[in-house]
Amino acid sequence: MQKKVVPMFHVTDVRRTVDWYRDIGFEVKETYGDGGDGLSFAIVAFGAGEVMFSSGGQLGSKHRREVDLYAYTEEIDALHDRIKDRIEIIEGPHNMFYGMREVIVRDLNGFWITFGQEIPPEVLTPWPAVDSELLQPYKGKYKSDGGSAVLITIHEGRLLAFPEEAPGVFLRPKAEHTFTPVMSQQASVSFEGSTELMTSLTFEQDGKAMRFVRVR
Repeated sequence: MQKKVVPMFHVTDVRRTVDWYRDIGFEVKETYGDGGDGLSFAIVAFGAGEVMFSSGGQLGSKHRREVDLYAYTEEIDALHDRIKDRIEIIEGPHNMFYGMREVIVRDLNGFWITFGQEIPPEVLTPWPAVDSELLQPYKGKYKSDGGSAVLITIHEGRLLAFPEEAPGVFLRPKAEHTFTPVMSQQASVSFEGSTELMTSLTFEQDGKAMRFVRVR
């Protein structure tokens, strides 16, 4: 047998969980009864990847549980259109800085599943790269009065922002010292400072603004 690692989730109702995953496109590989009308264990597959479900788990009420699934797929937008009206969508189709277009959903037990499709660089960052030296004044860590922080870095001639406890997003040039974060919701980031060093940035979204000051 080929060596591999298969995640196992402990859930409250294996049969309902198996039905839920089957409905969004997973294949049921194995099931074991519980001596009644339910199931005690099951294995489902998505392509070459497998997941095990075992009884004895508890539901989670937190926004995000301790374990996620990441499923590589194709035609991500068509998948989203097919399932969006039937299950809870955490985040619709969006492009990530590491070259994946993703959709995030939550299953009936509270676990997140991220479906990801690889996308070419020219789709992810359709604007030209620049000399990294020109971006150095923006690079650094910025903090708001409320304690939130964001790290601005440089990746292959483009600015990349890492908000605290959130994935990174590219900043697409919009005007002098103003950028558009590449994210699912419209927003803008404006920097203030000199050509040698930016001292603050303002993040604006939905008519609300939050100011961050450079701390290093």
